[in-house]
Parts: sequence; structure tokens; C-alpha cells
Amino acid sequence: MSSENPDSIAPPCGGVQPPAGEVPVAVPHGPKPVDLSALLLLTLLTSFTAIAVQYAVKSFPPILGGVLRFGIAALVILIFLMWKKDLRRIARRDYKFLALLGMFCVPINQIAFFQGVAWANASHAAMMYANTPVIVTIMACLRRIERWSAAVITGAVLATAGVLTILIQSGLHLSGTYFRGDLMLLLATVTWSGYLVYSRPFNQRYGSLNCQLWVFVIGTMMSIPIAMPDALALHWHTIAPTAWAGLLYISVGIAVVGFFLFNWSITRQPPSRVATFSNAAYPLTLIWEAILTHSLPTVWFLLGSALLLTGMVFTLYRPHHVVEIPEESAPVGDPADL
Repeated sequence: MSSENPDSIAPPCGGVQPPAGEVPVAVPHGPKPVDLSALLLLTLLTSFTAIAVQYAVKSFPPILGGVLRFGIAALVILIFLMWKKDLRRIARRDYKFLALLGMFCVPINQIAFFQGVAWANASHAAMMYANTPVIVTIMACLRRIERWSAAVITGAVLATAGVLTILIQSGLHLSGTYFRGDLMLLLATVTWSGYLVYSRPFNQRYGSLNCQLWVFVIGTMMSIPIAMPDALALHWHTIAPTAWAGLLYISVGIAVVGFFLFNWSITRQPPSRVATFSNAAYPLTLIWEAILTHSLPTVWFLLGSALLLTGMVFTLYRPHHVVEIPEESAPVGDPADL
């Protein structure tokens, strides 16, 4: 009698067979040490994102900020790949899908994110991005990358509830003046979640940095015509050093290193696990603020953190069923799938 776990060969998402050339694989109960280290570093880096963006949006218009951010990131990645002699050519059959990823990742996501932070604030941005695990889980299962399970859904919901609890107790208000900003931030959250899920097969085929490079280049080229009026009207000599520092951090620290850790982790782990774990960034941001202001955490902060950590445990140490994409398989995506 075979000792093989029957779940390891079960089709994902409620019995739907995976696409041709894709193989369902049971992911172990917990991540390897290197995978856990990558998630911890990713969480630490992203915990400073909101602070950096707040400085950047004071001087850079939304679309121009996005162009500069991903233009700088693409240049850094290109130099690194050329130095490593690992620059890969993209198959023509994947151009259209990469173009859609570039459009979602750069012009749409960055306009929505920068403008949303400018109209609302960083707390509202964190509130919207707290929904990423739930959105990613739904998308991953609909895309048949993961299979619906109580553990996956429970972990995502608990993590989201934990962050929302912390946000609400920290004085989050939903007045009408923030409504436009919240809509923009919701759009940014959906496009970011879509990028995490739909970029996964490209990361598996071409490698994380090569996928980032082409998505950033395509998205930046789409955005340049829109950003040109802002670039010509901007008084570059008046930009504060803190704005440049914020831009460089979200360009190199987040768009290069952070995105690489996201992409690399997603090729090795389920998207819902990576998205849920990254939600710990916001409580960390509040911890840094508490240390700087010498304030003590509240009971609601501790409750929200407990919910978040419980959700992370569910996604970290329960088995997931994901689909691996062989490099020689058919095209990794069809634009109609979006």
C-alpha cells in the first residue's frame, strides 16, 4: 500500500484540474530556514515603506514618482544582471502578458498608491493593504495556483483582522475628505495583489530579477508620456534631501530588494503565505514609532498583533497545495486570463 499522502496529488481549487503542463505540488508544513529568513527581511524592509513614501510625496507628483522609482530600480537591476551575465531574453509569446503586468505594476498601481497617500495618509494605505492576504488568497485559488482550504482562508482573515484592529485603535478615521484617497488605495491594493499572483509563473520561468526588470521597463515606458508634463513643471532644485532619500529607499530598498524577496519567496512558497506574512510590516512600523516616542503599546495593539501572529502561524505551518510551472511548458499566461 502506498505511503504517499493523497493530498499531494489532489487537484487544486475544489477538484479543478490544473492547466496543461502545470503540476500540483504539496508544500511542506513549514518554510525552510532560508525562506523564513527571506520573509523576515522582507517584513523589516517594508515596515519603513510608509515613512519613506510620506517624504517622497511631498515633492514628487504621483506618476512622476512612480516613473522615477521604477526607472531607478530597472537601471540597478539591469546593471546587476549584466555584471552577473544573467540577462535573459523573454519569449515573444509572453510579451503581451508582461505588458499587462507592467501596466498594473507601474502606471496604475503607482498613480493609485502615491495619489492615495497624498489624499489620505499612510495609515489609510496600511488599512487597504491589510486586505492583501485575503485578495491574494482568492486570486490564487481562482487562478488555480492554490487550493481552497480552511487553513489558508483562516490565516488570511485572521491576519487582516489583526492589522485592521491595530489601525482602528490607532485613531483611524473615515471622514469624507479621505474618500477619494481610500478609493485610490483600494485600487492600488487590488493591482498589487494581482501582480503578486500573476507574476508567479514568470518568476519561475525567467527568475525573479529578470521578471522584475522587464515588468519595470515596460511599465516605466508606458508612464513616461504621462509623467512628462510633471517633470517639465517640477522645480527640481527645490526638492528636499529627505524626499530624495525617501524615493531612493522605495526604489532600491523596496522596488529592487523588496520586490525580489517577494518574487523569490512566491516561487518557493504559496502566494497567500507570503502576502499574509508581509502584513506584519505595519505593526512593526508602530513599534518603531513607540520606541522613538517612548510610548507603551495599548491592549488593542496587543490583541491585533496576537490575531496577526495567529494568522501567520496558520499560513506558515499548515500544508498548501500549489502549482509549479515547468520552464519548458506552454506560455505562462494568456491576457484573456485576467
